[in-house]
Parts: sequence; C-alpha cells; structure tokens
Amino acid sequence: MVSVIGVLQTVVISMCLACYVGWQFADYFMLWQANIKSHFVFGQIDLYWSVVCLLPILLGHFVTIWGNYFRATAQFEHSIAKVTTPANKHQQISFWERHDGWFGFTVKFWCLAGLITVMNLYWFILTTVLSRDGYVASLNNSTQATVRAIAYGSSQAVLLDLSIILFLVLRRSMLHALGFTYPELIPLHRWLGVTMLGWATIHGAFYSAWLTMTGQFTSNIAFTDKTRGTRDMPGVFAWFGMVIMAFFALPQFRRAVYPIFLYIHRAGTFVFMIGLMMHYPSVMLWYYALPGFVLFLLDRFVPKIMQARSISPIATCSLNTDADIIRVKFSSHEPMKPYYPGDYITVQVPGLGNIYHPFTIASYWPEDPYSMTLYMRVFGDSKFSWTKDLAKLCGNDDKRISIRANVDGVFGDRRHDYLKSETMIIFVAGAAITTFMALIKAIAAQIAASPEPLRMQLHLICTFRTRSELHAYGSFLHQITRDPRFTTWLHVEIYVSRPDKPQTLMGAHAHVVKNDIMVPGQTKKKDKKKRFASFKRTGTMLKRALSGRTIVEIPPPSLAANASAIEAEARSTDVSNISLERSSSVKSAVDTLNNQERLDESGITVDSSSSDQARGSNDNELSSIPEKPKMNMTYNENPLPTFQAAGTATVSKNLAKFDLLTSAVLVAVPMAIYYAIRTVKWEGSPHYCPTTKSKSSFTIFVCQWTYALLPGFFHLFAFLLLGYGGIYMARKAHRRSQTGGSDVETAVPYPDFAAEDEKISVEDGNWDEGDVVYSRGRMDVRKVIQSFVDLGIGSKVSHKSDQGPGAKQHRGLVSVFAGGPEGYVDMIERQCKKAAWSVEFHRETWAP
Repeated sequence: MVSVIGVLQTVVISMCLACYVGWQFADYFMLWQANIKSHFVFGQIDLYWSVVCLLPILLGHFVTIWGNYFRATAQFEHSIAKVTTPANKHQQISFWERHDGWFGFTVKFWCLAGLITVMNLYWFILTTVLSRDGYVASLNNSTQATVRAIAYGSSQAVLLDLSIILFLVLRRSMLHALGFTYPELIPLHRWLGVTMLGWATIHGAFYSAWLTMTGQFTSNIAFTDKTRGTRDMPGVFAWFGMVIMAFFALPQFRRAVYPIFLYIHRAGTFVFMIGLMMHYPSVMLWYYALPGFVLFLLDRFVPKIMQARSISPIATCSLNTDADIIRVKFSSHEPMKPYYPGDYITVQVPGLGNIYHPFTIASYWPEDPYSMTLYMRVFGDSKFSWTKDLAKLCGNDDKRISIRANVDGVFGDRRHDYLKSETMIIFVAGAAITTFMALIKAIAAQIAASPEPLRMQLHLICTFRTRSELHAYGSFLHQITRDPRFTTWLHVEIYVSRPDKPQTLMGAHAHVVKNDIMVPGQTKKKDKKKRFASFKRTGTMLKRALSGRTIVEIPPPSLAANASAIEAEARSTDVSNISLERSSSVKSAVDTLNNQERLDESGITVDSSSSDQARGSNDNELSSIPEKPKMNMTYNENPLPTFQAAGTATVSKNLAKFDLLTSAVLVAVPMAIYYAIRTVKWEGSPHYCPTTKSKSSFTIFVCQWTYALLPGFFHLFAFLLLGYGGIYMARKAHRRSQTGGSDVETAVPYPDFAAEDEKISVEDGNWDEGDVVYSRGRMDVRKVIQSFVDLGIGSKVSHKSDQGPGAKQHRGLVSVFAGGPEGYVDMIERQCKKAAWSVEFHRETWAP
C-alpha cells in the first residue's frame, strides 16, 4: 500500500512538472506569436497561463506537502529496514543516486542541469532566429538585424531563468519528492544566477552595439521622455543589481559575512525586479515570475506559522566555555512534527537580527516527541559571527538559562539509499557529529525491532580539537561506547588532537578537572614552545558542569610497547569482530605527550608520527595487558522506540490538515486580489493605451508601468500581510494555550531545570561510573583509509595473492560520509581518491 501511494504521488508531481516544462517550451508560440488580445487587462492570456502553468504548479506543491507528512515515515522505515534485510547479490545504490568521480554530484543532478541548459539554448536560439526576419524587414540591414535579434534572444533567456531560479531554493520542493536534496540544488541555483547575469550582459552589450550602429546610444541611455531612455536606464540599474548580488555571493565573502550577503541579496533582488519591470513594462513578466514567488513565499511563511503555534518561544541554552559549544533545547506542549536523521531547522533569536540560521537536529524524535536539541559550534573569528553573539546570551560554566527564539522548519529531504550499503564509514569533525546522532539511534532501534541480525558494518570515526569539545557531546559518545544497545554493532574511534586551552586548565573548572587534561607543570622558562613541556597526571573526573560527565581513562605508558601487537591482531580479524577496545583504547596507549608540540591549529593532518608508532611492528605479548575493570551501568536496557511505535501517523495527520489549510489560504486570497487588479481598466480601451497617439513616450511608459507593476505589488502586499499576521496569531494562540486563556507574555512557563537534570541522569546513565576512551593525537586519514583497504573493504581489484581460502574479499557496496568544515571534507575526499577506494562518497558540510 505504501509503495502504491508513493508511486501515485511521484506520478502526479512528475505530471505537474512536465506541464510546467511543456509550458516553457511552448510559451513563445502560445503567448508571443498567437496575438492573444486583452494584454493589459484580464483576458485569454491569463486563462491560458492559469490553467496550463500556475494550476499544475500549485497542485504539485500541495501533493508535495501531503507527501512530506504521510510518506516521510513510511519512506524512512522502508530505508532503515535495509540494515537488517539480507543483502541481495545485485543490491546497489540506484543509478540516479550515484555520484560522479570529479565534482561529487549525482546523476540526477546532471540530468536536471542538462535540462535547464537545453531550455536556455532553446529559448535563445528560437527567439533570435524567429525575430531576425522581422528586424531585417524593419531595419533593411542584415548586420543590424542580427545584432538586434541576439539582444532580444538573450533577454528572453533571462526571463526563462527568472521563472526557474526560485524553484531551486525551496525547502519543501516538488524536486525533493523526486529525489533531489536542498544542498544538491543550491549549486544549481548559484550557477543559474551566473547564467542570468551572463545573458543580461550579452543583452546589454548587443543592444548597446545596435544603438551605437544606429546613432541612438547617447539619446537612449539617458533620463529623457523623448526616447526609450526612460525604459533603458532602469534596465541598467537592474543589471547593476545583478552584478552586486553576484559579487557578494562569492564564496570568500559569503562565508565570511553571511548576514551582509543575505541582506544584500534581498536588496539586490528588489532592485533587479523593479528595474526589470520598468525596463520592460509588460504584465507578461508576472507569468514567469509569479509561480516561483508564490511557492517561495509559501515556503518561508507556512513552516514558521506551524512551529509558532506549537513550539515554546522559551528555549533553554547553555554554553560550554571550554569547548565553545552551545546546547539549545526547544520544547512543545504537543508532539512536534516528526523529524528524521539529517533533518534541520532554522533558528532566529530576537535581538540578534532577523536572519534564520540552519542547524541539524541532534535529538531522536521517537525518544521524546515533545522536544528537540541542537548543538552549535561557536565561530569567533568574525565580528559578524551570530553564534558568537548567541554565546554571550547563554552565560557561562554550562549553567542553563532561558532565551527567546523562533523556529522555522522542520526541513528534510535526505535520501536514504546509502542504507543499502554493506559497510558505512562516517568521518566527522567536531560539531558535525550531530548530523549522525539520530541516524545511529534509528539503526539501534531497527536492530531491536527486527528479528533479523544487522548485516551492515558501521564505523564512526570522530576527531575533536580538545578533550573539552569531546565532553560537550559526552552524553552521546558515552552512550554509543558503553551502552550494550550500541557496542555490539557500532565500531567507534575517537581522536583528540590538541590539549585544552590554558583558560580551561587554570580557570574556573580547575577544581573539577584534575588532570587527565594536561595541566602545565611549574616552570620559569619563557620559551613558548617549552611552556607546556612539563605535565602531571592525577586521574580525572569531569562533572556535569562540563557537559561531559565522564571519566577519561588513559592506559599507563607501560602499555605503549604492546600497541603494535594489539593492532596487528585486530587487523587479522574479520571486520565484523573488530571491538571497541581495538578502535579506541589501544591507540591512546601509544600517543605520548611529546606529540603535543606538533599539533597544528586545524587539528587534522594526513601524516602523523604518533600513528606510525601506533601501527608499528612490535610483537610483544597481549597477555600483559590487564583486564579493564567492569563498570556498573545504569543505562535503560529497553529497546529504543521506532518512528512507528512513537505514533507518527497520528501526529502527521493532525499537522498535515493545518498545514494544507494554511497554505490554501495564503495562495487563494493574494491570487484573488491579483486577478481583481488585472480586471481594472486604468484608462482607455482595454486593449491598448490611448496615450500612444496623443501623449509623450514617458506618459506611455507610465501607462504600461501601471498595468505591469500594480497587480504584482498588491499580490505581494496581501501575501506579506497574511503571512506575518498568521505568525502573530499562531504565537498568540500558543501563549493562550500555555496560560489557560491568559494573553500575558510573562506567563509563559519556564523549564524546570532540576527536573530535567534528574531526567537526564536517569535516561543517559551513570556517567561517573564509565569512561569515553579516545586517542590523543591527530588522526592519520591516509592510514585509517588504508586499514580498511587492507581488510578488503572498498578495494577495487583483488590481487592474485589474495586468492584462496581466507582471502580478503570485496565487501559489497561501501558508503563513506565526511562531515565537518569544508576543508576537512575536501581532505577526506582527496584521500579516498588517492587510495583508489571504491566507495560512494557523501559530503556533509555546513559551509553556507
């Protein structure tokens, strides 16, 4: 039944998009050459456009919203079930989801990019060729006619791209229902913006050349009502608006000062649209721009309204000053919209600006449908850093406080074909671990719910800059390395690359952190390189104030000589038998304090002498290693709940009704106003402006501007009024539901921190009785990858020496995720290619 409904939704959305694409190919003949009358007021042209173009787009969007609620759970459950389903001999990721080996894009991405390229060339060539004969007849000069036709054809290509570009930035898009993801479409949006600027530049250059050839350049590029200058100058301003947007959208600027980029992008869009309307005052421009605008505004307003009515405006916030990690938790009086692994929300904090910032949800919805948790890395390098300003509001010393915050979302379009893999390897750096927290818990829930054993081998390889940063995620890391629900199948390696900063070692937490963190010894030497050369170890307990609540256990230095033998034995075993101790505690035995002087600011390197020592060739016996003492755990051994067990169907049904109703109102009312304005006869005959024979050219333009600008302006005004009014009413309704009908702002209840601490203590386990084992030193990516290749995981070709019994065989499809800063992800990808590793590579980066 689920598959039938899914196929039906896909067919409907595909047909809607096919209608829209068909309209774009036939538009020139239907509207520009069919001589349809009633151009200035509502008539046949509006009927054709409404039925063939606008209606299919809206229908497809509503089907997409329906699918987001009713199909999301079924799709994810179908995908997650693959981890316990016996692998088919021919099982593999679908052809459309395959990544290319050069740029990392999927096959479906290149198909969509190819379709848009064909449409661009089609519009340019078609309009240039068909208009040239008319220009030859009117100008009696073939050269001038060709130049003028190219200028006209490039302008039509700008209109085509205008009609497409907003479809590529929707968070709830029909394209997502067909398998595309938001991060996958953003590069296409940028490329299309560059293409628009290119067509506009060609149009301006060839049109200026034609004016120069006819001796009209000086008179037409000017503010005068005697020529086309009154229309041409707004076109110049529109072009400058595009140039400014393109310049500030460069990666170097966009990533450095993202808020400024966003404000300039919005202002540039406004300047471009007003300039375009005044340069070419035709109501037909709305036929290209309006469908995208409607969906874009729906995409921005409806999720905000949905969350404003359910999520409390009061969130809890705490800052781990040692790790520079902010933990924010949102709560709701009713079950939240179900969110799935990889989903994200955008957050806006009043007082820190109006921009919403995206963050991946770290919590697992079935565990607690009434809350969601985010981890935010504080970036203090720029004075424009939003997280830096938020950290100032969140206090210090991990004391949780209440802040006001608004939420937009939930958004999610991740495809889960990678769960078909027989081996999945996840490389994460720092805060990127939040992207995979829910996924790992979902796999654990599937293992407990399924009678079949886990067939997938899952490896999580984490690297953190400091031990304090590791402890910021200690709740999760401790669970996956100590809770039997995870340790039986999840292989974890954790690296800490640098010592904690001096403020941590000698600051407010010094009485808590008793050194397994490196505490500087007494020295009077001024040499900075030797300042931390002397260290002491006295054992460690990190209390809840540091968010870690763990004891970090470092094997004594005497075990260093045994590390190579341990590693050799671990490599000789099958990958399914690799234990947690092999992947974590062994390496920590061979990483000594001498490595600390070699740790760079990035915390990651491709080569490391400490890793060389860890993987050396010492054959000492293993029996000398003392057995680790057993810890008394208080973890809840009950299986993690699945999405179905948590009742997502009922929650989705109730939310979908409100979502569809809200979307319908926001579409119907502004569109009714648009059509009403289109029926008004502002002056004279409905088919033309009578001023064309009796007034100046400037008056003619004013007449045309009236019909071109007013319908869209009133539509936009009505949409914004309804949208912001809906958000206000949703927040007001939420406050009343929380205060028993009172509308007092201060009556919103604040969280009970003591009760929440007790709940965390019971659910997460007894942290003072366990440890999170990690390796001190930089992760050697090349050698980590090579260790998998040596085990036959992802190897392309089997060597002759590998033939025979016990030989290492290729372990089916291998998926590799790299999450973290873009530079880290790029490094992982380069090493994968350099090692000739046969894997499906997925990027998870937060670069804007």
